[in-house]
Amino acid sequence: MRESTRLIAGCCIFFVAASASLLAQETKPTDIWTAAAQGNIDRLTVLLARNDKADARDEDGNSPLHHAAWNSQLAAMQLLLDHDADIDLQSDQLWTPLHWATRNGQAQSVEWLLDNGAKVDVPAHLGQTALHLAAKENFRVTLLLLLKAGADPKAGDINGQTPVHLASLDGYTVTVIQLLDHGGDIEARTSWGATPLSAAAARGRTSTVAALLLRKAEVDPKTDTGWTPLFAALVGKYKASAQFLRNNGADLHIITGTGNTLLHAVASSGMDEWIVELLEAGLDINALDDGGRTPLDHARENLWSESADLLLTKGAEPGPKSTLHHAAISSDLARVQQFFAADADLAKRDDWHLPPRNWTPLHYAAAGGDLDVVDTLIRAGADPRSIDYSGWTPMVVALANGNIPAANVLKKWQSLPGIVSVNHDGQMNFDVIGVAGTQCDIEASVDLKKWSRIGQVSLENGRGSFLDARRIWLPRCFYRAKAVE
Repeated sequence: MRESTRLIAGCCIFFVAASASLLAQETKPTDIWTAAAQGNIDRLTVLLARNDKADARDEDGNSPLHHAAWNSQLAAMQLLLDHDADIDLQSDQLWTPLHWATRNGQAQSVEWLLDNGAKVDVPAHLGQTALHLAAKENFRVTLLLLLKAGADPKAGDINGQTPVHLASLDGYTVTVIQLLDHGGDIEARTSWGATPLSAAAARGRTSTVAALLLRKAEVDPKTDTGWTPLFAALVGKYKASAQFLRNNGADLHIITGTGNTLLHAVASSGMDEWIVELLEAGLDINALDDGGRTPLDHARENLWSESADLLLTKGAEPGPKSTLHHAAISSDLARVQQFFAADADLAKRDDWHLPPRNWTPLHYAAAGGDLDVVDTLIRAGADPRSIDYSGWTPMVVALANGNIPAANVLKKWQSLPGIVSVNHDGQMNFDVIGVAGTQCDIEASVDLKKWSRIGQVSLENGRGSFLDARRIWLPRCFYRAKAVE
């Protein structure tokens, strides 16, 4: 019995020891980025002593100082700096440790970095500085630290948005005032012409709208598409912001670049009180936008039946809607073909639609569900992969409207190969994308009528490259990819 017990005990000891040994083998030693993030000074000291670089980059290009700054590990940050870490090192997305500290709301890290000479206005991902991030996240303590260090509140990102725009967009009124008090531009324009007031009104940030107007912001700045803050507020159905803008003298008679009036806007959002007030102010009840739509059409398309009834009692009429888009959704194939004969733009977006959605004629055809119209548009060159502001292709629109046969047709076309990444360095080369495993014939034409096969490409992982070995001296040459059945 004792021998058996000893044997069992010995086996247990062996298995426990073996398990511990395997666990030790599987446990990875803490790397330099983790040590920095955890503030593990002992481990960090060992790693630096064995010549691990203080600026070693992880898989995203971030240094140990980025990781330490994210968690306000000040002792680790000092140790790294003592070992010549670059305080302004930029990651693959151009973030510096100051950006990282700011993004995570680590005011202590931010203050330490600034005290140790970090550059305050380095543009990173999307051209945004640390001040953009502080404004966007409403980190007011961090924001003040950055401003005191000389951060530029007028700095624009790649879209021309300043920190004032970002704070206004999210309704951070105190932050907006703080930025303006330190030199922010109240009339700064984005690349599409929006001011901070435009941003605040478009999101219905009434307190921010009020603060900006009290500081004498221009009440009717127009974006590149002709939208004013009041127009944007009405499209979004932000009643309080809209009323505040009107009380401060906003123009009721503006017309956007696509022919929309404020009456189109309020009809699209079902604001009946405003419909009455705008009609009393003299706005045309049957004004046409660029899509040939009246306010009545906008009310009906957005399913505001009571608003539509109200407009009808005031003498409203539907518009002619003389566009390829309307012909497509109306299943009017003959009219669609007339637009083709007149060289209508198959990629034209419905810029007049409220609220904006960015549909092409093929999106409209998908919503209508007529297979002949869908097929005709695609064969004429309409892009089945085009997406709207919601990321919807025509196929998704067809599904959303219950048009399953049209969705199936569009699914087939959507999966067909397409040409992308076109380059010309003496010889034409491009990539073809599509369903993985597809074999594609590459055809060329000089007139879009006669096509010749010039090669083949295989889409191993859904993508393949093609080089036209011919020397082409003609003014232009067109290409298309066709899946081999």
